[in-house]
Amino acid sequence: MYTGNVHDPEGGSTYCPGCGSAVIVRDWYSILAYKLTEDGRCKQCGAEIGGRFERFKKPFGPRRIPVRLGAASP
Repeated sequence: MYTGNVHDPEGGSTYCPGCGSAVIVRDWYSILAYKLTEDGRCKQCGAEIGGRFERFKKPFGPRRIPVRLGAASP
């Protein structure tokens, strides 16, 4: 479990259940490190990490999505 969407690299990271190393290091919306193989295994010890993974192409990074607020409908 990770905190997500806040500045908390330790709580926002994903750790290997085998060796305990950080396999995905996140801070806010930035991915600072990605240490998984293409088939979702830890690059350090080879343990399988539960989840859906695909090849990491480019960082998501911070994005702003405009939101329009208006009067509520009756």
